[in-house]
Amino acid sequence: MNYSGGVIGYARVGDAQDQDEQRKQLINLGVLPEHIHFDAGLQGTRHRLLNRDALLEELTPGDTVVVTGLERLARSAAELGEITTVIRDRNARLNVGGTVYDPATESGRTAFDLFTSVFPAFEAGIYELRLTGPREHAKAAGRYPGGQPKLTAEQRRQLYELYVSGSETVAQLQKRFGLSRSGVYTQIQREQRRL
Repeated sequence: MNYSGGVIGYARVGDAQDQDEQRKQLINLGVLPEHIHFDAGLQGTRHRLLNRDALLEELTPGDTVVVTGLERLARSAAELGEITTVIRDRNARLNVGGTVYDPATESGRTAFDLFTSVFPAFEAGIYELRLTGPREHAKAAGRYPGGQPKLTAEQRRQLYELYVSGSETVAQLQKRFGLSRSGVYTQIQREQRRL
């Protein structure tokens, strides 16, 4: 699967009819039929998307990943952050429904910053806010004893520094600190608020 400088289409699809519709749309966006890849299953985040993972591993500078919408590429903002980090780091472009984001341009860098850090942090923040009210209410009622923080202040600072410097990916930070993807972004957000 070598597409050096090529255009590669991808979509997560639900059923055969959805796949046919996605194929038509991707062809209309300039993808050759033989360069279109699908993974079935729109629900759940536990299973791997093997075709998408293989496509990302094979990306080379100058390639363009084409999707009809970001929801066809990722299942969460955190996952979108990971995927777009790979695309950016491989000096490839992302075409979403006809709008091309090139990390080599100023506007493309801005878009990739949104995809790789702002959106995941936003999702983690909303998740945290959803828990804050019920958590405080339960604490007041004596039903929520709390628990030990996942990371010490020193570990959180270290995670944040590794993330900001770009020396480790989110997946590497997950392994190093024993956190989920959203847990990594939650810790980053907490450290940002502290600063």
